[in-house]
Amino acid sequence: MKNSLFGIIFLEPDRLTLRIVELPTLKIITEVQSGALIVGSHNVANYAQNMQAIVDNLQGFQRILREYQVEKFAFYGSLEDLNMVEARYIADQLKVRTDLNIEWLSNNQLMASALAAVMAQMPRFNELSKKALYILTIGLNTTRLSYFRHGKFQTSWDIDLGEARVNHLAQTLRQTTTTPSEIILDYISSKLEYLVPELRHVKNSNLLIHNVGTMAQSYVKPDEMLGKVPREDFEKRYQRIVSSSNQFIINHYNVDEQSVNWVLPNYLVISRTIHLLDAQRIYATSLRILDGLTIMQLGDRSLVDNMIRTSAANMAQRYGADTAHSTFVTRVALQLFDALQPIHRLDRHDRLLLEIACKIEDIGNFINPQGHYRHSQYILEANPLIGLSADDNRTIAEVARYHSSESPDVAQAHYRHMDDDIQMPVAKLAAILRVADSLDDSRLQKISRIELRLQDERLLITAHANDDLVLEKWAFQRKNQLFTDVYGLKPELIAKEGE
Repeated sequence: MKNSLFGIIFLEPDRLTLRIVELPTLKIITEVQSGALIVGSHNVANYAQNMQAIVDNLQGFQRILREYQVEKFAFYGSLEDLNMVEARYIADQLKVRTDLNIEWLSNNQLMASALAAVMAQMPRFNELSKKALYILTIGLNTTRLSYFRHGKFQTSWDIDLGEARVNHLAQTLRQTTTTPSEIILDYISSKLEYLVPELRHVKNSNLLIHNVGTMAQSYVKPDEMLGKVPREDFEKRYQRIVSSSNQFIINHYNVDEQSVNWVLPNYLVISRTIHLLDAQRIYATSLRILDGLTIMQLGDRSLVDNMIRTSAANMAQRYGADTAHSTFVTRVALQLFDALQPIHRLDRHDRLLLEIACKIEDIGNFINPQGHYRHSQYILEANPLIGLSADDNRTIAEVARYHSSESPDVAQAHYRHMDDDIQMPVAKLAAILRVADSLDDSRLQKISRIELRLQDERLLITAHANDDLVLEKWAFQRKNQLFTDVYGLKPELIAKEGE
């Protein structure tokens, strides 16, 4: 690949950043940041009130891109706690004023890409994660604790703690008490308490502090990505920061007047997390969320996709899904997806969404087998998977809902009220899943393999089995109407004995 320059503009609630990199090396050519944007007191994302400042900075960034003769660039925005209706309004205003199209990314997408950057770029990652590595990523509104072992992502937890959120609590408490730090520590502990049962079995772990500028500045040498944090030294700094004025922190930690408000919350959250984990070794990294967006430009999503698969497997295990059944359904559904590629015209990412839906379609049985497909839907909506957008998570939830008794059609109010962008993908993926699911209606995996053949207006499915398929044939006839409606093909099941 010929070296070329690429620009990345990243809008966060507290600032706007332009980074120009060289592809494919990802060498940073230049990076420019705006001044501080004013965050909200209730909702951190405050883009509407900052619109003029955002537009002025974007116009400046456009001039820089022209000066560097950068022809290709991406413009990303962090949703944080912004809802999608507001996000569409903001995107439209930015388009009108700057002619730029913004791609909004959810916290789940940003965190996954940032973790992928740590895995791909940080020295000693495999060594540090050989036994147990926790990565603490602190954002403005939320914090995420991620767990790695043997170099692979295992699980992660969202925590209702963020720099701006904790700072707002601190500002409120200062009006009523002279010792807000003690109350804030109790508040932080209450948010971390639910993790205690999850973390109890892990001993002798490493902790990596990620996306915290003051930690990177203090412990990571220039031109390096990783630095060790001696626990005693951290405790001294922590005590100093807790008792220091904002001006002292500005002078000693090279932060601006808004970012100084994030320093104390960061150290309070880090201190409590160290105590919770009893981490034996602590590290800081200079890698940030923006580095995740940078590595995305290489087009390799394998690290993120594997995190998504792991999160789905964790959810299936948590809710007691039948592993043998989901493995069978996944294999058959993906075989159908590949065979129908010229017809459905969906892409590789849609294939991943189908795969995930197959793994967790039946988790609603944990609540009640009756109407389990609806239970699956709202469990998935309440537990969005890392690495996926809001639309992706909604698509998976809806496909899970329609895999069984209900079909997505215009007569159903729920389907009619679905966003236009996901209606057809949901129908296409659900139609495939319904057929695949019907072929193991007995949950006994009677079919060893299938063969697919398109003939005229029919899809011939030859199933090889050494057992009776009466139940599967009945389920197949009951569930295949959606497939015919969506694809214009009539599926026919042909049973063959033996391998």
